[in-house]
Amino acid sequence: MLRRSLACLVVLAACGPAAPQTQPKAPAPAEPPAATRPAAAAEPPVDGETARWVAKLGDPRESERAVQKLEELGDPRAIPALGRAWSEQGRPVRLLQVIISLAKPLTKEEAAAAFLPAYEKSGRPAHWDAALPFLRRALEEVDEVNPRAVDSAAKAADAIGEARLSAAAPALIAIAHRPTSKKLVSSQVSAIRALGKLDQDKPTGVAALVKLIDREPPPHPETVRKEDRAPAREQYELFLTITGSAINALAELRSPLGVRALVIAQYRTPALFTQIRRALVASGPDAKADLRKILSDRDPEVESLFKQDRYGKHCAAQQSGSACAPVSAKKFYPAIVLGDFYDPAATPELLGMLNEAPHPAYYLPGDGNGDGDADDRAGPTQRVAALEALGKIGSADAAKPIYDLWKTVKSPRRGQPPEALFQTKLLAMSKYPFLARDVTGVGELAGLATDNGSDRDPEYHDQLRMAAAEAFARLSRDPGDLKILQELARKYLEASAAKRKAADGKPRQDKEAADQVYEGEKRKVDDLKIELLQLIKDESKSAEEIRKGTKKLKDAELVLKDRRLKHREVVQKFKELDGLANAYKSFARTFQYHIARIQTGIRCKDDLGCYADTLGMKPDDARRHVASYIPDLDAWTEDEALHLLEGTIERAMLELGKRGQAASRYTDRLLDHARSDNRTIRQSILLALPKIASIPCQTCEAKLDAVLRAGEGKTTLGDLQVETTMMRLYFASRTR
Repeated sequence: MLRRSLACLVVLAACGPAAPQTQPKAPAPAEPPAATRPAAAAEPPVDGETARWVAKLGDPRESERAVQKLEELGDPRAIPALGRAWSEQGRPVRLLQVIISLAKPLTKEEAAAAFLPAYEKSGRPAHWDAALPFLRRALEEVDEVNPRAVDSAAKAADAIGEARLSAAAPALIAIAHRPTSKKLVSSQVSAIRALGKLDQDKPTGVAALVKLIDREPPPHPETVRKEDRAPAREQYELFLTITGSAINALAELRSPLGVRALVIAQYRTPALFTQIRRALVASGPDAKADLRKILSDRDPEVESLFKQDRYGKHCAAQQSGSACAPVSAKKFYPAIVLGDFYDPAATPELLGMLNEAPHPAYYLPGDGNGDGDADDRAGPTQRVAALEALGKIGSADAAKPIYDLWKTVKSPRRGQPPEALFQTKLLAMSKYPFLARDVTGVGELAGLATDNGSDRDPEYHDQLRMAAAEAFARLSRDPGDLKILQELARKYLEASAAKRKAADGKPRQDKEAADQVYEGEKRKVDDLKIELLQLIKDESKSAEEIRKGTKKLKDAELVLKDRRLKHREVVQKFKELDGLANAYKSFARTFQYHIARIQTGIRCKDDLGCYADTLGMKPDDARRHVASYIPDLDAWTEDEALHLLEGTIERAMLELGKRGQAASRYTDRLLDHARSDNRTIRQSILLALPKIASIPCQTCEAKLDAVLRAGEGKTTLGDLQVETTMMRLYFASRTR
């Protein structure tokens, strides 16, 4: 939920309207005087077939075929002639593509696959020096009103990035910094992306990208007058496109030089926080110091920024004169990123956040219907960010404070609204097993899981029982504790069976009878609709006959409407009982899934190999280990059995992570199984990896790259792919 919220952040950055920014179109740079141009490199002599087709480039009737033949020959000596033809013929993209193709190096195998016999024995070296003047010109002389020129500039920038041609950096920077427009933006994005690949001159690339990231955003569309929103939205989207591309490019450079810009950008453009988070982790461990300063209120620049209502408060855009509410963005975002560094040194600052009054980090805009404060929906508080980070880091130093937190906060009594701290209690309880190194609190958790809470609000007490049972199952190693889960499951299964029996008696019979009557009336209406349509199409039918058919249909629809209301009343009793039967069964299954977690701890004890071996298990293996504790296991579905395997592996990875370097010999095994598409399994592996892997990890980056490639195109893995990318960057920034 948290990650999904972060992915769709929208910032209401100002309380009043402002005019959208407009920027003048920049003229194309003039051709430098001949005396100041660099001397052209001597062109290599061209002979044979290459010379024959080069000679035809200027012939309008033969030009297209000549370009095709030169591409097929694969001779880089044709690049200068192709470049002249490209300039003379209005910069066609096709010619520039051939120039780029000829400049690329080829291995012997690639040459053979491309049917280039001249290079099959030795390969073809790169000839980027010959192509570079034309690639530069495509960038320097781009005319945004000419789509071919814009497309050529994008292709040139991509080629420069692929070849890592640092000599072209000034041309890339010039186009990247031009005023942005819808027509030019595609070539600017390509130029920015190329800057992220010029790692031979990181300071130059970082400086150019930081300049783009440091720009003040235009007004958010939700903060301007309705009639101004269309142009404001276009300006804002262009700004996010350019800024987001610059942040991504900075992540590719992996340089600590851009950390400061990224730190401020997380407040200026929170809509890009996912990219900023990735770039900060890619920047390396140096970023941690800046982030920890913010959490302890020791960053002067950030403190000054948050003295402005624009950053430290949220003012409802739809309600003039309404009070502004404080937000916790200042610490929320750094806390999330610190979790990605897995450094226990940040634990004191993160714990300190839990002592502060909770405030939403941001508000998402509502529908603008003016029905009150609920229009703008509050996001998670800074306490959520702190607890998420503490759970990822897993420092034992946080165990006692988090134990005290969930133990002392009371759950709401019946008829009383829950306090905001109650949600903190639930999250603290769920994170506690990742911090604890002993069984402290297991008894209290068991008590909460078994408490029927007759004096408490049922909805919130059910949440508490589920959270307590999960934490209990992640910690316990006592065989006697299995009986607690078995008894809870038995009670809920009996309750489910009772509700099922009640539902399947008279309520089901009444429902089926009502269904039959209702479906009959519905068929009548459908038949009358068809009859009326046929009457209308039949030219021999009179208007009176059509009127009668229409009335007949309307009368039937009124009867159907009455039947629908009666049907709803009759089936409601069955639906209530059926829903309770399913809900009770779901609760029972949850307690049974937890049996696999405790059983794993009992079975493996302190045997790290046993925990690592769970990665090779199948659902049937998990079934076998818990068969003596679950009487109805034979009736389980495949999906239900899969939950047993998830619980087994999650508990095993939790135990390995707590062993730290003592479990480092299993790093490669975890990496090999990280490509799992199962959310629980992959997340459990990712949580354990940074705790057990030795730094630098020579295989981590390559194996995680393979995991990411395997997940490409799988839309259901979006969040998992993001977390896997963060893990890859964590290891990559420590091995560069």
